[in-house]
Amino acid sequence: MSTTTVTTPIPKTVSFESMVNTLHRHPLMIAALAPAAISHTLSSGDPGSHAVYSITDKKPMVGETTYSLTLTNTPDGVDSLVNAKPPVGTLQIASKWRVVDGELREDVDIDANFMVKRVAKGNVEKNHVAQHLILIKHAQKA
Repeated sequence: MSTTTVTTPIPKTVSFESMVNTLHRHPLMIAALAPAAISHTLSSGDPGSHAVYSITDKKPMVGETTYSLTLTNTPDGVDSLVNAKPPVGTLQIASKWRVVDGELREDVDIDANFMVKRVAKGNVEKNHVAQHLILIKHAQKA
């Protein structure tokens, strides 16, 4: 499994603590990670530390799809784990979001069949910088 890394500079006006606190706010993470979500519910755990959510997205041509999202707060960020069952196999996306050296760094590992993995990796490379910017913008307001 290869890792895709996405990094975004954090403005000097945003403190380490503010950025980490933003990543620990699970509703903000869900909004950033799942912009097409039409609903999310807490399945288990504690939203203040480790929680599993059921997310329902609206997808073009597929309709609605539901998957689980696990968020685990860490001292320097958050780990996210998506477990989904697209029509052609399974998909697992494990990300480590960290505040490191003035950057928001996301290391992403994707486990899926070749076709699904290729699409998911393209989505990560195309969309995750925008997700980073949304989270940084929230940290600037904190």
